Amino acid sequence: MGCGKQLLDDMRFCPYCGRAMAEEDLERFEPARGEVVISVISPVRVTGREGTYALVLTKERLIFARIKDVAADKAKSELRQLGIFMPGSSGSDNVSRFYEMAPGQVLAESPDNQAVDVSDVLSVRLSYDGEGTGAYVARFRLEEGDLTVTVPYERYYRDLLIRMFEGRISW
Repeated sequence: MGCGKQLLDDMRFCPYCGRAMAEEDLERFEPARGEVVISVISPVRVTGREGTYALVLTKERLIFARIKDVAADKAKSELRQLGIFMPGSSGSDNVSRFYEMAPGQVLAESPDNQAVDVSDVLSVRLSYDGEGTGAYVARFRLEEGDLTVTVPYERYYRDLLIRMFEGRISW
């Protein structure tokens, strides 16, 4: 209360003078420690598996999280076709919740969820499927065999994969 005006309990700053509440009353920002979700690609189809997934990316793992299909929003679909990227605009379950979860929580959400260690990926072959689904196809080469996924044809998703697997990805 710098100017003496009455403030509500949850106010962090005085709307009259702009002064911050007492330092001890303000929360301290603590950066996340350990493994954190850095991005989510959705919807993703995994060859040989039923259903739709979100690909939850961390620096350490690729987490395939099973999600529900929902009816597509026509207006959002039209914007996506024009190349306008809108996070959460896919025709699938709301995946923004994964950003607020620890990777272990994402894995535990469903028995269908699985992870691949980024260090286990030997190489990635990225291509465009213009004849079929109009999506990017990413073939992850692992010691145990190949894992093939299709991701939406969005430059943002392509660039995420290229940055994540720099030196191990080919087009």
